[in-house]
Amino acid sequence: MLKQFLAGGVAALALLACAVPAAAQQRAFDVPAQGAASAISAFARQAGLQVVAPADGLEGVRTQALKGSMDARAALRRLIEGTGLEIVSDSNGVIVLRRTATPAATVEAEPTALDTIIVTAQKREEAAQGVPISLTAFSGRAVETYRLESLRDISRLTPGLLVSSFSQSSPTIAVRGATNTFTQIGANKPVAVVIDDLFIPRNSAATFELYGLNSVQVLKGPQGTLFGRNVTGGAIVLDTGKPAFGDAAGSARVGAGDYGLKQVDGRVDIPVGEDLAFRLAGSLKQHDGYGKDRLTGREQDDLDSRSVRAQARIRAGADVEVLLGADYAQDHNGGRTLSSKAAGSDGDRRTSELGYAQAFARNQWGASSRIYWTAPVGQVTAITGYRWSQSGEDYSGTGASYRFLTGTNTQSVNRDVDDVGLFSQEIRWASPKWSRGDLVAGVYFADEDAKRQLRTRGLAAVTGVAASDVLTDQAVKTRSYAAFVDGTVHLPAAFDLTLGARYTHDEKTASLVRTDFVRPATGSFTARDLKADWSEVTPRAVLSWTPREDLKVYGSVTRGYTAGGFNTDAAVITALARPFDPETVTNYELGLKSQWLADTLRINASVFHMDYKDKQELFFNNVTRVLTITNAGQATVEGAEVEVAWRPLPWLNLSANYGLLDTVYDDFVIPGGAVNTGNPLGSSPRDKGSLAADVRIPLNGAGYVTGAISWAYTDGYYTGATKDPNLHIDSYALTNLSLGYESRDGRWMLTAWAKNLGDVDFLLTPSTQGVLAEYLGEPRTVGVMLSARF
Repeated sequence: MLKQFLAGGVAALALLACAVPAAAQQRAFDVPAQGAASAISAFARQAGLQVVAPADGLEGVRTQALKGSMDARAALRRLIEGTGLEIVSDSNGVIVLRRTATPAATVEAEPTALDTIIVTAQKREEAAQGVPISLTAFSGRAVETYRLESLRDISRLTPGLLVSSFSQSSPTIAVRGATNTFTQIGANKPVAVVIDDLFIPRNSAATFELYGLNSVQVLKGPQGTLFGRNVTGGAIVLDTGKPAFGDAAGSARVGAGDYGLKQVDGRVDIPVGEDLAFRLAGSLKQHDGYGKDRLTGREQDDLDSRSVRAQARIRAGADVEVLLGADYAQDHNGGRTLSSKAAGSDGDRRTSELGYAQAFARNQWGASSRIYWTAPVGQVTAITGYRWSQSGEDYSGTGASYRFLTGTNTQSVNRDVDDVGLFSQEIRWASPKWSRGDLVAGVYFADEDAKRQLRTRGLAAVTGVAASDVLTDQAVKTRSYAAFVDGTVHLPAAFDLTLGARYTHDEKTASLVRTDFVRPATGSFTARDLKADWSEVTPRAVLSWTPREDLKVYGSVTRGYTAGGFNTDAAVITALARPFDPETVTNYELGLKSQWLADTLRINASVFHMDYKDKQELFFNNVTRVLTITNAGQATVEGAEVEVAWRPLPWLNLSANYGLLDTVYDDFVIPGGAVNTGNPLGSSPRDKGSLAADVRIPLNGAGYVTGAISWAYTDGYYTGATKDPNLHIDSYALTNLSLGYESRDGRWMLTAWAKNLGDVDFLLTPSTQGVLAEYLGEPRTVGVMLSARF
């Protein structure tokens, strides 16, 4: 079937290539005289190019009117003449501008257009506003301004996205309620995390310090057509950018704060001639623990992390560019502060009573090659990459030491170690932007080798004797093949029709050696090379209407699937031998993307309805007395999201967003147990929103006052499907604040900041294992940061 699909895709490409002539080089332009930022934005839309201009320094700069038919690049040079801007890079349909040393002519200041963020949601570099997909995008400037240092920070300002944590190695990442809490090596997650076109295969490697990014893109709803690992929930795309040809440039930051915080990070671009440039980036961060175990005296929720990233950009010819990248990171800490609410509690929510030497350590690295060939018939991209991660965590699953327990209760303590490597290859072709439409097509292959060792011991109350002791040695090999086609046809009356489909074939081979050290005769078994495979076609259809350049209305139907797998934590061989099937979701969505007031006001909104089939769930079957993953649930998710950004003054940015989520299990009955039908999905707060503002106020030639404030609200939600009041997280709101001074030339800036300004105690996860316990998020932290650009 894969061969037939590929053949059909090639035939479709050939037909469209024959039917659609290449666009002429001349384009008609009509850009009135106006502020430089809004003029450049209007030019980019009319030229069909992506033009990236400096975010700051264009206040009061105006362009001349541009009208008539001419070559696009000649028109751009005419447009920016006298503005103090020049073209520094022009490749792959993306033109980057920079300020020159020549002072620009200034006139009366006026509001400057909002930043244009380039995204790759449709496997092309496009302005986010032009993509008929529900997404939230953060520019590199926004990441730095609001101190978005982790995916959890990103989630605060993103409707529909929730990032929390069960433990250090098991983050919870949910998009519109789509998530699972499986830690089995044989299971996939419904939300993908992607860095520079490479999929991160394991959630234990998916949360790390964010620094030096070009953009962060959160794509919502099933990504079943264009993304390498088909997912039902969404994708978080991290783009590190690429080094610039031209002059050397760089930035560095040094920071300190309470809890012993020490932080250093930086990035430098080093051009070598006209056709070679390097980028080096690195980060170091340390802080003391936010909590401690009062029985052992060990710090918990501390951090010691370091990472480095290198890139080489090579212009191998007039039409070929190569981007080579490599990165390495390591971090470790003393585990989570799981504080008892019952046995042994001292009443302090920032201390634990575990009496167990917790620890977490992680190493990961990646390498990639991206080749871009701009041919007369379009751009061919070849992406080859490998990502590897190894993490290990020692933690107590029970919120109190065995010495505080009574009767037959036990303290569950765990050592969880995984080792995952993923090789992937993608080749895709993106047609030119023809007058009648465009097309993207490609093939994808991934080969994943994952191993995990989980040792779980139950320490008997009072004595601490091992009442149970089980080691599961898990291994799963996965091969994934895919082919995809996605094309847009321009229809009359400013309508566009996009149709796409992806064929995915997954093969998994699982092995498990289970050793029960206490009951070896009944609890130990070995199973090797269990095999299963699944295939799925996931289409999408989008009808969009663009009555004017800054207004787009779209309706879409998309389908995605999360691959099936094996329950490699199985306690009996029958629970392992029978694989669980994929879950699928169909998403129906209506959306609006618009800009107003000379591109200073942006309003985006969407409403959606998602139908889940064969939803994967983990539960204890009271009939078979086995804990297993099975396709037990049907569910419905409905909601709405709105995002507003406004730049009323050149020195002021305002934003607000809100997400409404209504989730329900339509059919979820545990055999011989609970009826979860009618319950909401876990990790799906009904209301979630934020308000934010940042300023850069000029001081009459003496520099700038800078600052940012954000307020983020998360409604209460359950962490699972049972609607257990002990597994409910109450609503909370967090406020972050920063205030600083920037030099007149923008070369350095000193900033004071505070996160969780109100010192709100908010839950990351509650626990009912053995005793009631809770794990809190970060307390209030404050610090200063000195930044420099050169």
